[in-house]
Amino acid sequence: MIKFILFFSLFNLALFANSTNFDNPFITKYEYGKMLYKNPRGISCNKCHGDDAKGKVISKFTHIKNQKKYNCIIKSADITNISYDKFKKTLNPKLEKEKKKFDKTQICEKLVYGNSMPTYFLTNEELTAIHFYLVNKENYE
Repeated sequence: MIKFILFFSLFNLALFANSTNFDNPFITKYEYGKMLYKNPRGISCNKCHGDDAKGKVISKFTHIKNQKKYNCIIKSADITNISYDKFKKTLNPKLEKEKKKFDKTQICEKLVYGNSMPTYFLTNEELTAIHFYLVNKENYE
């Protein structure tokens, strides 16, 4: 019986959280977005983008090509002012990613491009809530 009640409560919370109506005082759209930012499916956004979402250095490494050393840095982007369209394109695995051309001097950029952002399979409602949280952080905190 307890398992059923727990399941029913979690099921109702999931239904509420996935709805687009955030007028319920239980959790606001901002709070839901903050919760998802700190604990989505998989590694949290703040592990790479920081608690302030302004980005940070994730890793540094040396790459050797043609007997020349390149000191590369993987840095996450500042996502506090990202447009919703760009945010959605970055996180939606079904959308075609932009093909970028690199010149011969952009060794590190070519190695890192497109290989660092995990896939979360977030719903449109979840993407909207996280984006709302990111662009409204200054207004709420």
